[in-house]
Amino acid sequence: MFVGEMTDDIAGQPDGAALPDENVDEKNPTPAESERRLVAAIIQSIKEDKRHHEKAFRRMKRDMHVAMWGAEKEWGEGNYKANIIGRHVKMKTAALYAKNPKAVARRRETLDYQIFDENPASLELAFQTIQMGQMAMQQAQAMSSVMPADPLTGQQPLMEPQLPPGFMEAQALIADFQQGYARRQQIAKMGKTLEILFAQAMREQKPLDFKRGMKQVVRRAITACVGYVEIGFQRETGPRPGMQEKLADARARLDHLRNLAEQVGEGEIGQDDAEMAELEASIAQLQSEPEIVLREGLIFDFPQATKVIPDRLCKYLDGFVGAGHITLEYDYSVSEVREIFGVDLTDSATKYAAANGSGSVYEASNVMDDEYEWGPSERKKTDMVRVWKRYDKPSGLVYYLADGHQGFLRPPAAPDIFVEDFWPVYALTFNAVESEEELFPPSDVTLLLDMQREYNRSRQGLREHRNAARPRWVYANGAFADEDDPMMLANLRPLQMLGLNIDPQTDIKTVLQTMPVPGVDPNLYETGQTFTDMQLVGGSQEANYGGVAKATATESAIAANATNASDASSIDDLDSFLTVIARASGQVLQREMSPEKVVEVVGPGAVWPEMTLAEIAGEIFLEVEAGSTGKPNQAVEVANMQKLLPLLIQIPGVEPTWLAKEVIRRMDDRIDITEAIAAGIPSIAAMNQQRQTTSAMPQDDPNNQGAQGANNAPKPDREGGSGPAFGSNQTEPALVS
Repeated sequence: MFVGEMTDDIAGQPDGAALPDENVDEKNPTPAESERRLVAAIIQSIKEDKRHHEKAFRRMKRDMHVAMWGAEKEWGEGNYKANIIGRHVKMKTAALYAKNPKAVARRRETLDYQIFDENPASLELAFQTIQMGQMAMQQAQAMSSVMPADPLTGQQPLMEPQLPPGFMEAQALIADFQQGYARRQQIAKMGKTLEILFAQAMREQKPLDFKRGMKQVVRRAITACVGYVEIGFQRETGPRPGMQEKLADARARLDHLRNLAEQVGEGEIGQDDAEMAELEASIAQLQSEPEIVLREGLIFDFPQATKVIPDRLCKYLDGFVGAGHITLEYDYSVSEVREIFGVDLTDSATKYAAANGSGSVYEASNVMDDEYEWGPSERKKTDMVRVWKRYDKPSGLVYYLADGHQGFLRPPAAPDIFVEDFWPVYALTFNAVESEEELFPPSDVTLLLDMQREYNRSRQGLREHRNAARPRWVYANGAFADEDDPMMLANLRPLQMLGLNIDPQTDIKTVLQTMPVPGVDPNLYETGQTFTDMQLVGGSQEANYGGVAKATATESAIAANATNASDASSIDDLDSFLTVIARASGQVLQREMSPEKVVEVVGPGAVWPEMTLAEIAGEIFLEVEAGSTGKPNQAVEVANMQKLLPLLIQIPGVEPTWLAKEVIRRMDDRIDITEAIAAGIPSIAAMNQQRQTTSAMPQDDPNNQGAQGANNAPKPDREGGSGPAFGSNQTEPALVS
């Protein structure tokens, strides 16, 4: 996109001239009475939902504070804190999400053949029947060619071929096989196209790429009990999506520039204002660029745990079962709202800044609504407004509203993207339990909070006891002639000498006496039971936190297995969550991406047919390979391949290129085997053998070397690993090049 179209109405204005103000009346039209009533009812419902979940939101904020500082706010700054929960959150996050998932396109299981029973034997028999029929037709044609022509017509007589039984059925079977196979190949290529598009979408996310964003979601699910992902789509033209995240392009910059230009045209910015200098500098920079980038593609937004407000009738977070609506909450400045929605809320929305009585100012995200005491407008310190995006399933509409504004920020419309679940917002939880009273499950922080408190109290008590047990001395009043001597004794440094106003014959021991203090009993402050409880509740043993556990190797191994089982359950939840996101993302890409854009991203070999919504929802979908987000265990994968490889190379029909890809993927997935393989070229080993046979010396030919030939030389032993190597009495299988 070239900048000339964008700057004609901005840069073309003479200095000091106001820009045309054609849409000033359309920016804040007076809403109808029915619209005002609907907006008021929706805002009231949102606040009731938020008040219903207020207890859970407060618990989330408390857990966030504990995970960051290792104690609650009430514990105090000076008290002892050991942030064990924060360490647990880091370890579990690293164990669950180490890399981006591998999405694989799956074809919906269908019966693509009407006649072919998908049995290779039936296909082979059909080919044999066709070959026999073709031979019969050739024989009949040959016999017809040697027979005399008909004397009346002069034409060569045609012999009727003796076709084998089932020849017509064999032809129909092969035609059915070819059609079904072609359809499967087309769907497979479309699936590969979808995989590349999804991988590209994960790479293009800004300012948080997909990996950092998903690690944040996992961390939130561990810390605040739930993490959310919202899927959107950004287009090259049209309004910006009402989301926090965006693709890395110039759209936000252009919107900001347009906003400044409109304010100049409306007289809100004068020639001497700082914004005018910013506008002029931005126009100059924009004109100096020959081309700007506007991207189109999938967006992944990661709302905070307290910024998604489910329907108070929701029964289960996964899929929002029972909910009729969900609301996403954003805190924008007035300028941002004007840039995104084109609505000026300077005088028509509630400004979220409030005094708390002590002179400080709260922002909207810090406290609940009922804690605000609104002052007059001149006391408001910020221009932040609260914006809500409400997905309403019964009506099938999305509403954009601002607190205090009587109209919609955008006209109600269907969601920007199509997914089967209507709302493209998905929740991740790890400690889901069955409860009829609580929608939000307990977080790991909530489960470990009592143990964290007990550990802090134990260490704080030990600190206080040690301070109380420090040596102290007492003396009788009047024992010192100079009243300043005791104070000088208290401040005496090591190896410093001090003269006292006492009788030289007086023993200092008779003047100063040791005061009895309580001894420190370490058993009173022992924390072993605390770590035992942490292992039972959180799944991590003491050794995982870096401490030395007083346990045998067998006990530690058993505890480690229990930890792995707990992590395996969370990994399964994460895989299911990512599969839902991948499937919804595939539906969005199939719906929104144009064939031209797909070819631009994927390449000329992309397959992207036009499909209906029903076909998109049911034909092909993406799913995440199990465990693909965890830390790769290359040693185990290589060991497994070592055991499978001797068996695979002896199975008839195993494709060598596929086998090479699987071996390379386990050793180093950065190698592209397609660049290394050229059709028709023999293996390097075969070429080496051929080069050796061309030698002039007969003794250089391996075939003349008997038992000491190159193919009969002993094979080197395998490298040792975590498991036992193959037995030395086993022979290597022959490699067929």
